[in-house]
Amino acid sequence: MVESLRERQKERRQRLILDTAARLIGEKGLDDTTIQEIAAGAEVGVATVYNYFGSKNDLLLALLIRYIEEEADLGEAVLRNPPDDMTDGFAALFGVYLLGMVERIGPRLMQEFMSLALSRQLRYGQDTYEMKLRYLDQCRRLAAFYRDRGQARDDVTVDEVAMAYYSSMSFLSMMVALGRVGGIDTMRQMMRRQLSLVASGIARRN
Repeated sequence: MVESLRERQKERRQRLILDTAARLIGEKGLDDTTIQEIAAGAEVGVATVYNYFGSKNDLLLALLIRYIEEEADLGEAVLRNPPDDMTDGFAALFGVYLLGMVERIGPRLMQEFMSLALSRQLRYGQDTYEMKLRYLDQCRRLAAFYRDRGQARDDVTVDEVAMAYYSSMSFLSMMVALGRVGGIDTMRQMMRRQLSLVASGIARRN
């Protein structure tokens, strides 16, 4: 009982630290946000932040991992009940990912995530690669669903369908992260156009 209470308290403190860090870094950027500010906002000691996360970069990495997990979890809802049309299905799945970037993360924090991805000081790829494979796995599962329904060409494999759709969103994701897309409606239009172009190449001809 005591141990369970301690664990819940620890999880609550970690969540408060992460929430505070996400807000401050999203507003000011990583370099202009101090551990002291994060600790004050989370109402914990500076030592507590360092004890849980070690450094600001480790804290940013924890935020990125949490983001990946949450977006992948939301993607599961699409897979439980996919739309009938293949383009609609992938639009729903990628809509979850991209809306998360716009509404829950924001461009400044996403830019910090991108900087983290390019950093040579952190084991970014090793730390997040397996988790990010959840996105591609969701694409594969959705591709298999539509492939089994006869919506993809016979000479196109499930992996090829998944990769074609996944790759088509990479540049748009970067533009969203950089704040170069003019609002959610524009993002949806651009996403739909890209996915429709992919479908024109891999969809079964009737």
